[in-house]
Amino acid sequence: MRLAAPLLSAFFALGAAGYAQSSAAPADRDDAPQRVAVGIKVRALPSRSLSVMDSGRTLATTTEGKTVYDWNYHTTSHSLPAGGGLVVEILLSPRWTLSTEFIYNPLKYTKVTDRYSGIDDPNTSNDERAHKITNEETEARLYDFPLLLHRSVRADGFLSHFYLVAGPSVRWTSTVHTTNNITNADGTAEANHNAAALNKRILFGGTVGAGFRFMDDFKIKVSPEIRYTRWNGMSFAQDSTRSPRNQLEISLTVTR
Repeated sequence: MRLAAPLLSAFFALGAAGYAQSSAAPADRDDAPQRVAVGIKVRALPSRSLSVMDSGRTLATTTEGKTVYDWNYHTTSHSLPAGGGLVVEILLSPRWTLSTEFIYNPLKYTKVTDRYSGIDDPNTSNDERAHKITNEETEARLYDFPLLLHRSVRADGFLSHFYLVAGPSVRWTSTVHTTNNITNADGTAEANHNAAALNKRILFGGTVGAGFRFMDDFKIKVSPEIRYTRWNGMSFAQDSTRSPRNQLEISLTVTR
């Protein structure tokens, strides 16, 4: 969350700058409402634990027959803390706007699995257990589809630029590519491309947020925004590889 504070400061600074520019606009400009606007959105995910993938570590012990297996799973997220896509806004009334979005986020992580089998002799400094190592590298594509209602807090004044937003979101995970490099206990190596298992390909969530919307003389609208989404499950949920169910994002939308 160390990045959250400066990003929040930037979010409100953008709002203040937009208000200053809006206030300085000529009074005789054409303010006729535009019913449909199309544009682009870029978003940042300031906290890894509230993004598309977190890092984690898990330990486990299993027994098969008389053999004891100790497992050490370690997942490291390499997902970009940013994404973007297209936005369509429909003006329903002076204070109500409906938006739909198509947002893309790449997902990438590495997972190292250490498997120890047998019994370690406590009287020696060496580990006598057989040791198998699996290095997994996985990439996937995430697509978010929010359908949101925006409502301006006030009809006029500064608060007319400030709005609240809420609605459902859908996440679809596709194109999962995995490379597994395995070092067996006897030192031999092997590899495969068995794709990492998805827990849920499609997720549903609820999104709430707040933002500012400003329009210049050319009816270009700029909207800095902050959002929180709670998903109904995890895209990946195996051992140390677990997708966060809570998501925090800060975004900037430009529409015309």
